[in-house]
Amino acid sequence: MLTEDEVRARLRAAIEQAGGQRKFAEAHGFTPSYVHDVLHGKRGFADRILQALGLERVERYRETGRSEES
Repeated sequence: MLTEDEVRARLRAAIEQAGGQRKFAEAHGFTPSYVHDVLHGKRGFADRILQALGLERVERYRETGRSEES
């Protein structure tokens, strides 16, 4: 499991490998402004950008130790 910071680090690496934000965006069908916003935490990770990074979203839940049952 990765943290959001680790996903952003992977995005930075993919951007660098592509030759910049604009080239990464064009190669994957995103606008450069969207890539910028995701990179700087202004927007969340859409499934499409996760797929471009070879990742998938996984939700997890844990018990709090209390129950709201009547």
